[in-house]
Amino acid sequence: YINTTSATSALQSIDPLWEEDGRIIEWAQYRLAPNNVGIHSVSTLVPQGLYLKLDITGRDPAGWKLLGIYYGGVFYESAEAFREAWKKPEFVRTEKTFVTQSMMTNRTGDALPYDIEAPPIQVQRQKRWTVDKEQKYVKWMDFEFYIGFNKDIAVTLYDIKYKGERIFYELGLEEALAHYAGSDPKSSHTAFLDAYYGFGPYTYELVKGYDCPLNSDYLDTSLHMNGNTTTNFDSICLYESDAGFPIQRHTTHRMATVTRNTVFNLRFVSTIGNYDYQFTYSFLLDGSIEVAVRASGYIQSTYYYGNEEYGYKIQKHLSGSMHDHVLTFKADIDIKGEKNTFETTKFVPAKVKYPWDKKEMNTMKVERSLLKNEDDAKINWAANGAAQYSILNTEKPNVWGEYPGYRIAPGHGTPIHSTVIDSSIIKDSGHFATHHMYVTKQKDTERHLTHSANNMDSGKPIVDFSKFFDGENLEQEDIVLWFNLGMHHLPHTGDLPITLMSTAQSSVVFSPHNYLLSDPSRQTVQQVELDLTGDKVVVDTYKKKSAVCKAALTIDSDYSDYQIDYTISKMPKPALCANC
Repeated sequence: YINTTSATSALQSIDPLWEEDGRIIEWAQYRLAPNNVGIHSVSTLVPQGLYLKLDITGRDPAGWKLLGIYYGGVFYESAEAFREAWKKPEFVRTEKTFVTQSMMTNRTGDALPYDIEAPPIQVQRQKRWTVDKEQKYVKWMDFEFYIGFNKDIAVTLYDIKYKGERIFYELGLEEALAHYAGSDPKSSHTAFLDAYYGFGPYTYELVKGYDCPLNSDYLDTSLHMNGNTTTNFDSICLYESDAGFPIQRHTTHRMATVTRNTVFNLRFVSTIGNYDYQFTYSFLLDGSIEVAVRASGYIQSTYYYGNEEYGYKIQKHLSGSMHDHVLTFKADIDIKGEKNTFETTKFVPAKVKYPWDKKEMNTMKVERSLLKNEDDAKINWAANGAAQYSILNTEKPNVWGEYPGYRIAPGHGTPIHSTVIDSSIIKDSGHFATHHMYVTKQKDTERHLTHSANNMDSGKPIVDFSKFFDGENLEQEDIVLWFNLGMHHLPHTGDLPITLMSTAQSSVVFSPHNYLLSDPSRQTVQQVELDLTGDKVVVDTYKKKSAVCKAALTIDSDYSDYQIDYTISKMPKPALCANC
């Protein structure tokens, strides 16, 4: 039985659909439909090794037909051929998948030592930021910005200012690619372009105290679709946190100085099918902004048979399908005005004969170059991390003659681009995933690098990012940086039941680069300096307020009113009559 209330199996198809000789092809894989797993969503962990090739061309299902069956490494061109092979004694029957406890997310095993005691909890008496929930305006320390929201890409930040000057016109997600590979037709034909589904509708309510501290400010998000207004309550959070390490420190025999590293964060989570993407924009006291993405959720696994070159065997019948997550962001940066230039500064080995030395010396130098036009504007991070990348304003040098700017650098994890070259699946819809970052001239006709409907016909995309690169000048122009985050994911046993954010993470950091004349974190009073030169230690705490907070530590909030979304129809529905 398939897709019925008494089903023992279900079908899961490829995405996007496949085109072959002008026909629309769907590969569908049988999956177990377990009825004993309670609330747990294990459907992507119970694949069976049976696949159907279907011709679904046209709108009339009467014209659809079965083209073949793939099983045990053999393709059968008809159901009859498959049945005949099944009768033969040498036919290899693969075993049925079954559910195991390791697929469930509930707690198991012995309690950890002291784990029942209350964990560290963030408590803050006075919120040190301002939020205008109506205008979606936020101000913290020397940062201020506006929050935008839409169906395709969820949250975008606009008009980000630092110390009263705009540094970003726009900063936000553009697209997310999850490109799979495998020996079977389901895995090898799957490459999700998630803007098609939209991040906005699935930006669900956050779980307070776990996704974000209880003392956060929470914002609702709303979308207007299909005649309805749907609201996800408390789906964006804003909060301060301690970074877990000082922003600076130094100790000598005469003094010690340490400055607290307080960070302001905006966070939301979008759950697209089996994967949860957590997005965090963090603002730092030195003027930096970190953009981070972390992934969790159930992996999309495949049946183990013949998949050794594409993944580990992680259960008796289960293989973790290798895949790339590539999440592309747009950063429209304005440094001291709209006209900017992209600079690469390389660390290079050198042999130098100095006038003060008799012999040539092996050393290193700096090579600086400015990006001239879009022909050279597809960029990968340098090997050995031996390059810096900055967006500068060469028309407004600082007092030392250096150009002010913001540098972009990898943060946590390693930002990636797609492993697959010239993907057979996403075709011309995947040009945004070929490099780590790109620079283009800003155009109102090139607002987004993709379109939510691109995966409907990936060979003929509505927006083709490759066409953005047409040789235009990039020196002192209004330029846009497009950059990729993500991770190469080869699931292992630790990805059961769901993937861990501790390893599935990636970020970049934008930081001031000759933008100010010194470190701006010196302004904060959240630091201490110890004078060790006298008989007694002299402590300077810079007259910061002390606070006494008497409060019960709330470990778990009241989650009884948690809900996924709330929908109101714009079109009143007539009441049904009782005797119709």
